[in-house]
This record gives sequence, C-alpha cells and structure tokens, in this order.
Amino acid sequence: MDHQGLLRQLETLALPEADFNHEAHLLAAWAYRRNYPAREAAARCSRTLSRYAMAKGAAHKYHHTLTMAALAILYSRLDARPELLDDWSAFLASCPDLKNDLPSLLRQHYSEEKLQDETARKAFVEPDLKPLPDSDMLH
Repeated sequence: MDHQGLLRQLETLALPEADFNHEAHLLAAWAYRRNYPAREAAARCSRTLSRYAMAKGAAHKYHHTLTMAALAILYSRLDARPELLDDWSAFLASCPDLKNDLPSLLRQHYSEEKLQDETARKAFVEPDLKPLPDSDMLH
C-alpha cells in the first residue's frame, strides 16, 4: 500500500488491525512528515494513532510519550537527510534500527519506571536518561 492510501485508511478507521504492524506505524509517521512540517506532522500522527486505537477497542495500547519520542527520533533523522522524505524504501534502508529495534532506541532515553507511569501514557514526559534528538516538534 502506498503512503497516501495508508493514511486515508488510518484516518477513516478502515485499515484492518492485522495490517497495522510496526512497519505500517513507521510508514504512517514518515508519510505525515512528508506531507507536513514536523510539529503538525507529529500532532496529526499522534491524534490519528490514538483515535485508531480507541476505535479498535485498544485505547490501552496507545502510549503518548512513546509515540512522541519515536516521532522525535524518526523526524530528527529526516531533518538530517531531507532527501529521504522522497523515498520510503531508502529511508527504511537507512534506518534499520528504527525498523528492527525501536524499543531499544527508546530505552536509551527512558527508564522503564518512567514509561510505566500513567502520566507518560496520557501526556508527553521528558526523558530521564538521555535527551531526545533536537526537534522542532517538541518545542
């Protein structure tokens, strides 16, 4: 599925849950950033993911801090290499850690205790281990 089709299905809640795997999450984040400035892309992406989770009866799966931290990492890489905004396959190939081990990347910034806090699930909290990459989207 192309990125526009994915966003359309996500936003209309038509995307089957079975099709919304980790790579589809990354594609959605990339597609929003491709279409919008970082701050607006992050707001649209997080709102869509939260709304989709609620509509599918899985609101407990949405974690706002994890979402925003992942977006900060992903968007910082796109800021460093803007040509990757034009090529999803090249972006994915250049960032295998995002595809294969995003949880480890996030754990470099957040302790398990911080992420388990209910506040972090509902609202963005700053990392307690290491700052996130600089990004216009968080400030």
